[in-house]
Amino acid sequence: MSTTGTISRARIARRKAKTLGLALRQRGATISLYDDTGERVESGHLAYIEAYLADRFVRTRPGPPLSAPPAKWRPWIEAFIVEQNAAKRRPGTTRLRVMCLNAFARAHPGSDPLTVTRDHLVQYLGRTEWTPSTARSVRTTFRVFFRPLYDLGHRRDNPAGTLPAIKIPRSVPRPCPDHVVQEAYASIRDPRVRLAIRVAVETGMRRGEIARLRPADVVGRPGEYSLFVVGKGGHERTVPISDELASMLLAVPTVHVFPVFGGGPITADRLGVLIAQALPGEWTAHTLRHRFATMAYQASTDLRAVQELLGHVSPATTAIYTKVSDKSMRRAAAAAAL
Repeated sequence: MSTTGTISRARIARRKAKTLGLALRQRGATISLYDDTGERVESGHLAYIEAYLADRFVRTRPGPPLSAPPAKWRPWIEAFIVEQNAAKRRPGTTRLRVMCLNAFARAHPGSDPLTVTRDHLVQYLGRTEWTPSTARSVRTTFRVFFRPLYDLGHRRDNPAGTLPAIKIPRSVPRPCPDHVVQEAYASIRDPRVRLAIRVAVETGMRRGEIARLRPADVVGRPGEYSLFVVGKGGHERTVPISDELASMLLAVPTVHVFPVFGGGPITADRLGVLIAQALPGEWTAHTLRHRFATMAYQASTDLRAVQELLGHVSPATTAIYTKVSDKSMRRAAAAAAL
């Protein structure tokens, strides 16, 4: 590892230690951390100290903090958060659901979770500016929130129990074309963005999964390398990768492949913006995932294999991501001719 890389890592560790109220002092290859009383709390080589700090450092989520819910909703939403944590829901999922509940509570001043009716929820879901996907997400939040209130006897009824099902219109896969990827590779100057696109192209990972990627997630040996991925809902999977990509990821000197100033991984939203800006036209990181699914299915015709690679719970979801080739459709249609 270069001296410059080591110095950069030490600076990041020093800033992170300061955020935690610790002082970092280095003597040769040994780094020590001291608290505000001057007592040494930990000591070791740089990689060990980086791991120690990473376990204790909590990054502030970008954007405004969650607004406080109305007083009548506050204790119930706080109890809901406890329930979600006990169910091991991902923090991002819980945050999204709390935002949804806060928005509903503010739109219905004077209401409380024990008197809200099914009609209130139905009228709220009927907002015309929402897409079907947004409305279904809100519906899911209502069902998850009100069910415990009913089960535990806080309410005599469950106002979300019979909400109308929301169907999502069938969409057509939109895989990013090869020439767009090739043009991006040729024009990108930032090697980190180029690496992020390559990971998306060769693994089909979600942008959030790529943002959290670490060199330590590379497992296996030459000829058998894979990435260990923890996806939506905490579901785990492994995605085979080439030796070349594995070598590039293993050579990254930081804890995360795509770190930000002060430590920690880049946010999924920011990474998505960088990838979209690098791709010519209106293509996104998600269309690279569509491309991977389409190419993998056309090469294998094994939908279950593609489902495992993408980390989908249902093969029905995988089918949405895979575009059938024009040749296959013409061959199928031709078979019906007399």
